[in-house]
Amino acid sequence: TDFAGNQQLVNVSSVVVDNTAPNNSIVLPVRFANLSGSFLVNASVNDSLSAVVKVNLTVYNSTGNATGLIVMSLGAGTSSAGYWNVTFDSSALADGFYNLSVNATDSLGNVNVSANVTVTVDNAEANVSGVVPVNDSVFAGQNFLVNASVNDSLSRVMAVAFRFISPTTTSSWLSATLGVGTATAGFWNITVNSN
Repeated sequence: TDFAGNQQLVNVSSVVVDNTAPNNSIVLPVRFANLSGSFLVNASVNDSLSAVVKVNLTVYNSTGNATGLIVMSLGAGTSSAGYWNVTFDSSALADGFYNLSVNATDSLGNVNVSANVTVTVDNAEANVSGVVPVNDSVFAGQNFLVNASVNDSLSRVMAVAFRFISPTTTSSWLSATLGVGTATAGFWNITVNSN
């Protein structure tokens, strides 16, 4: 405005004020999943005002951080609304319970930490020991019981199967009885598989 009262308005620039952190949540793995080896972590991340520039996974156990920040990459969608992924190798972790969280940062530095997803990491095989029949047992013309002790104290046993192996034949994995009459005469090893 000059002294004569003349006024001119000029729009110099427009600005966006964004004090809101991105929305994020872990899609995979699901809560209480039993995991081993390498597994996919997938997170849905979106920000309606600013682009998401950084997404990291953190793995916690009962004593604190089990890992440092693990960089995730945009797998699908855009930096405003997309799915971020990382394949995590759990083989270096001790078996146990872990919380996964995702930290998302937008271009203005707003940060949001997702809700924890609790998972079980179990890289140890189930404990299996044969109980019946004892080694060098001989059977003729009768059914016999195969009994094995199988346990896994962390993620529990899901299934048990067995098979018979001779020098010339290997049966398929079985979860029911097998009559001796269907097996040829000879020496057989019994193998038990659990998962």
